[in-house]
Amino acid sequence: MPAVVGIAWTVYGIVAAIFFLFSIGFTRYYQDKHERDTFATIVTILALGLVLSCLALLPVDIFLVSSTVDQWTGLKKPWATPDTIENMKFVVQWVYYGCYGMIGFFCFFLIPFAYFYYEEEDVDQARRDRIKGAFKYTSFFVAISIFLFLFALFLKPNRPPPKLDLDWFKHILLESNGEKTIAFVIACLALLGMLILIGYTAPGLSLFPMGLIKGKKALDVENEDVGNQLVAVRERQRALQAKYTGNNKVMTAHDYRSMENLEDEERILVRRLRGIEEDKKSVWQKIFTFLRPFELIIGILSFMLTWVIMISMFLTIVDKIASSICGRQCGYIISHPTLFNPINFIFVNLSKWFPLDYVFMIILILYYFMATLSGLVTMGIRFLWMNLYHIRKNGTAPQGLLVTAVLLTLSLLALNYTVTTTVAPGYAHFGSQVYCNYTIGDKRDCSDRNEYIIPCDLKAPTEICTPTTSSILIDRVLVDTPFLGFIFYWCQWAFLGMFLIGSVVAIFWRPRNNVGSGDDDYLDDEEQQGLLSSGSQQQQQQPSYH
Repeated sequence: MPAVVGIAWTVYGIVAAIFFLFSIGFTRYYQDKHERDTFATIVTILALGLVLSCLALLPVDIFLVSSTVDQWTGLKKPWATPDTIENMKFVVQWVYYGCYGMIGFFCFFLIPFAYFYYEEEDVDQARRDRIKGAFKYTSFFVAISIFLFLFALFLKPNRPPPKLDLDWFKHILLESNGEKTIAFVIACLALLGMLILIGYTAPGLSLFPMGLIKGKKALDVENEDVGNQLVAVRERQRALQAKYTGNNKVMTAHDYRSMENLEDEERILVRRLRGIEEDKKSVWQKIFTFLRPFELIIGILSFMLTWVIMISMFLTIVDKIASSICGRQCGYIISHPTLFNPINFIFVNLSKWFPLDYVFMIILILYYFMATLSGLVTMGIRFLWMNLYHIRKNGTAPQGLLVTAVLLTLSLLALNYTVTTTVAPGYAHFGSQVYCNYTIGDKRDCSDRNEYIIPCDLKAPTEICTPTTSSILIDRVLVDTPFLGFIFYWCQWAFLGMFLIGSVVAIFWRPRNNVGSGDDDYLDDEEQQGLLSSGSQQQQQQPSYH
């Protein structure tokens, strides 16, 4: 086995370890400091680390197949024999299947079990009863997974038309029922993840960089705003008290509730003022102020990266209409992009100097992760119009962490499809592989004919161009179940549309506050904001009493 294989897997092991450490830090940062559950914490860490490690496998897969071809001759390197390549791809394939199998286990069993196990917590309830109750509710998700497996097992593939007699098609259709079943179930999970990408990641891609650019409110400005609110609240309290001073009237139920709300508002505002004063003396605040220019630069770079990604996606999905080898019959699979794709161009050129493309891929994965998280933090975990859980520093309940882990896992699975087929399709399919397209008799020879060395695509000879394992897994699903490919394709348009809506919102979004609430961080920020907002409305509606 060549040295490049050892290098690739060593780098992957280091990155996977870093991702698990990142998952630990992420979970510790957001978990509620007053309400913790060890089992839920461990499951959240493992789930996030697993799916991030699975995504980090893509550049290793690409590097391995790219290293089999000589860039100068467009021919296979001497060590890249068919048996060597087959063994190399076999290892990558089973690492993928292992990751996907574990992700399915987490999504269909372990995370729901941890969620319901925590929900069943009761002082007088034995652990055995909690486990039974958790198993009872988790059985619903297990039944869904069994149904999907059986459906995929007996699903009759809708093969592409016979006229598409490409070696690539013959290659990807050589699969067992087990491989087809796993790929279909993961595709169903990725389809759910596509909804997360549309609902949270798309607006988050604009909210995240704009949040960095706008930064936080200046402490003096925030102090003045809160001080003015506090003066107004106390003035309304005095006016309401004056209404009943000097007479024997009994305070009405409406005025009594108004007075209680005003006292709550006063308490919240006083706490915020105290927090501002503490922040002014905080060393961390001084450090953040010093780092503000760097935050602005990162925000501008993030903003530029966002638009490069969006332009790349737009050009690819437009290109799929005109250049797809078989249209909706195989999920709009594209052979080779005819329109220039900036992200694909960057990846293909960086892949010639491994691990630069690996570094860029990690940046891209983490950027999508942070964009999704930004959407979750801004909008909360919602079902229709109901806000179920809030994601905030030191204030996320164990159930919220588990649901967040599921949403992030599904969104990152969908990201695997998006990167492979839309963001960088050429890179994700063949990396930097090229092939010699000039033959003399039965021999290919481009030693003095560099113009005949062209990038690999789906029409290239498979004895030279080796598709990545990830692209084969995804393309098999699209070929066997084109209706999923059709849905995935139009989800990309929905993603772009939601991004544009989020961009408009982000432009008018106010800078975020500096102040936490000291020891009261666990209190519901949205409830506080709603209370203050309702108080402001009442102030505008009610006349003043003097």
